[in-house]
Amino acid sequence: MVKVVPETSRENRRERLETASWFAVVRAYLECSKRYTRMLQHFDLTVAQYDALRAIESLGEEAVPKAIADRLVVTRANITGLIRRLEERGLVRLKAHSDDGRSIICSITPSGRKLTDRAHAAADRFVRAQLQPFDDRTLEYVEGMMKDMHTHLQTLNPEALAAGSDTNNS
Repeated sequence: MVKVVPETSRENRRERLETASWFAVVRAYLECSKRYTRMLQHFDLTVAQYDALRAIESLGEEAVPKAIADRLVVTRANITGLIRRLEERGLVRLKAHSDDGRSIICSITPSGRKLTDRAHAAADRFVRAQLQPFDDRTLEYVEGMMKDMHTHLQTLNPEALAAGSDTNNS
């Protein structure tokens, strides 16, 4: 005999699953962020500074503040102070752009390179240690699910949801 589950019971289960899943993602992200931040503190770097150094490294001669900001998905105003602090620490060198006198090109100094290389090796170890307990199939599943979540989140309209609308249009 098949037991009929009342609709409200299924709705309550779905609501509990949604809430538990959301909190699981948030808790995992916060714990990862906290531990990653602590790991980078051993190199006297913030996550933003490390990310900026990596962006400068990968952009090469194209490492102008706008390109760095675009790479890090922040505003140029946020990058300016960050770059200046890296320069003050001797990790980054700034020079005038040859084609645009108003712009600067950032490059990593030898001491900045040494620090970045050490921090990058530690960041690689951190990621491997964090994901070590999971097999390839699980990692592929999580990657796909998080990509799908990211895509879906981009369709949400926070203002409409705050106003009481159930629309998912951004």
